[in-house]
Order: sequence, then structure tokens, then C-alpha cells
Amino acid sequence: MNNLLIKIMISGLILVISPSYSFGHNPLSARYHLEAGEQASLLTVNLSQDGINQALLQTHDQQELEGMNQKQFEELIVDYVKRNFSLSVNGQEITLQKGGIKLGSHQTDLKFVLPAFLEQIEHVDVDIPAFNENENHQTIFSYNIAERAEHVILSLNNNYKSSINFQAAASENSYLWLISLGAISLIVIILMKTRLSRTSSYTPI
Repeated sequence: MNNLLIKIMISGLILVISPSYSFGHNPLSARYHLEAGEQASLLTVNLSQDGINQALLQTHDQQELEGMNQKQFEELIVDYVKRNFSLSVNGQEITLQKGGIKLGSHQTDLKFVLPAFLEQIEHVDVDIPAFNENENHQTIFSYNIAERAEHVILSLNNNYKSSINFQAAASENSYLWLISLGAISLIVIILMKTRLSRTSSYTPI
């Protein structure tokens, strides 16, 4: 019984903390992951093919899409993703240029090579309105930047936009470090006073 309870708790934790698991099979979601590197950065995009088809049917009819060859269809998807993606780092706009696409029957994946972020990153602004034509759509934007790996959910509630402040996180870490250092110093002072008081209680010989 205890083992069963533990398995249930672990499964619940996985569903809560893993966005890729929670939304992996949701046709109304997309995943964008930004990995910042010293030589170059990489943006990986995972899209539901059903979501792509629904969005493209807003501007193209079914017959037009079926008449395209694979290369034309892939170029249409890449163009759509580029037009509906905006990323700026420290106020500098980052454009999607070279990349690749892997077309699948259920999921389509794209990769774009971005420049390395050499200067200290203070804030990142992201705006991904792609697929907002699809009802109840949401996008998971995850990132690994400056040793900080987190994610945000972009939806109609935040207009598919998010501003991530890294400077605040650095200040918070510094503040926590100062508190820890102060606590350690206080403990050391108390221990020294305790030892001195014990020494002064000794009778001279």
C-alpha cells in the first residue's frame, strides 16, 4: 500500500513539474526552448502538426495546402514561425535566420541557430503569437540562460508575451548570500563569546 502511494505521489509530481510531459500530446500547445551557449545559441521549436494545419487553414484553403510539395509546405511553416516570433535580449532584437525543419505526421520540429550572448544578460523579452488562431492555444517557452533553467507559459491571459528579468534574480541571490554570511558571522561571534566566558571562569594557578 505504501509503495502504491509513493508511485501515485511521484506521478503527480511529474505532471506538475514537467511541462513537456503535461503538454506533449496536446494539439493546442507548442514548445519553444532557448539554449544559450558561448559559441552560439539554439532555439528548438516543437509543434503539433494538427495545430499547424489549423493555423494555416486560416489563410490558405485545404486544396492549396494539399497542392504543395514538401519543400513548399516546409517553407510555409518556417515563414509562419519566423513572422510570429519576437525575441530581444537586453533590448536588442534577435532575428531567426539559419535553421532546419523536420516534418512529421504528428509533430514538426524546427531548429534555429542564434548568436552567442556574450554580455551579461539582464532581461529577455519574448512575444510568440503563433497559433493564437487556434482556440485555447498555449505556448511553453523554456530557456537555459546564465545557469538558470526555467519556463513560462504564454497564452491569451498574458497576450502571448513575457518579460524575464535576470538582474532581479542576481540581486536576490546576492541578498540571500549576504543574509547567509551575516548569519554565519553571528554564529561565530556567539561561539567566540561563549568560549571566552568559559575561559574567564577558570581559577588562575
